Parts: sequence; C-alpha cells; structure tokens
Amino acid sequence: MTQAPVDTVYEVLSNSRRRFVLSALREHDEPVSMTTLAAGIGAQEAGVGPEAVSTGERKRIYVSLYQTHVPKLEAAGLAEYDASAGTVSQTAATTDIDEYLRTVQPSRRWGRLNGAVSVVAVSLFVGWTIDAPVLMTLSPTALLVGVVLTLLSVTVVQFADKRHRRNSRPPELRFR
Repeated sequence: MTQAPVDTVYEVLSNSRRRFVLSALREHDEPVSMTTLAAGIGAQEAGVGPEAVSTGERKRIYVSLYQTHVPKLEAAGLAEYDASAGTVSQTAATTDIDEYLRTVQPSRRWGRLNGAVSVVAVSLFVGWTIDAPVLMTLSPTALLVGVVLTLLSVTVVQFADKRHRRNSRPPELRFR
C-alpha cells in the first residue's frame, strides 16, 4: 500500500468535517453510519451533545458529507463508502495520516524544572562535602534517597504528561 501524497493529505485535512470523519473512523473498528457522523459533526460545530442537534441540521450536514467530504476522502484512498449500508469505513491508508491528526499542544517547561532539581541536588552535595552545618545532620544515605526520589518523581510526572498529551483527543472529537 502506498501512502497518499502529502499535498493530498493536507488538502483532505484542511476541512474540519473531514478531520472529524477520519478521527471517528480511527476510534471505531467497524464502519460508522453517515447519520452518526452528521450528528457528531453538528454537535462539534455547535458545542453541544449529539442529541441536541436538530433534524434539519443533521440532514444539511449529511448532504455535505454525501456530496463533498466522503467522496474526497474516498478519492484520496482514506475512507470507503458503502452506499447500501450508508456507512463509512477505514482503509489501510487511514492509519497513515495519524501523525497529521495529532493535536500539537504547547510544550511544558520541563527543562527549567530539571535544571532547578539539578542545581538543588548539586548544592546539597557540595554543601554536604564542605560540611555545611545544616546538612551534617543528614546522613549521606538520606541525602541520596531524597535526591533520587525527587528525580524519580519528576521523571514519572513528565512521562505521565507526555502520555496524556499523546493520547488526547483531537478537537474534532471533543464533544462526543
């Protein structure tokens, strides 16, 4: 299977409705009905739950999906429409665009925290080696355990934050 050309992927992803369809397909192993997609898009656009989208708005979105968005996804090889079932499903190429669907989130300033922890650790070590009175009450083992636990805690928090940001839902699926 060849990947869709980058320009084609960007053109397809330039529309929020098509991004919604692709994100919804990636969340389901089975085909998704056009009606479900229309309700989800209406909810996302209005900032409400799918049940609050009017029948008229669902029909309007359904028509735009049927006439414009799903054919464009099919032409790019990123989705497959089953007219008899009224459903849209993934293709092998759908997963190729995952890297484009990820939400870019602002980076945390972990470097500053890591630097501050390092400065404190080095200061404690230097203070202990020059026999600073405050630090002499602590054993070397207690200092070492404190520094290691602090570094381990910072690492765990950074890992959890990175995992959370990697697994966060794209904007197109926030109201589902």
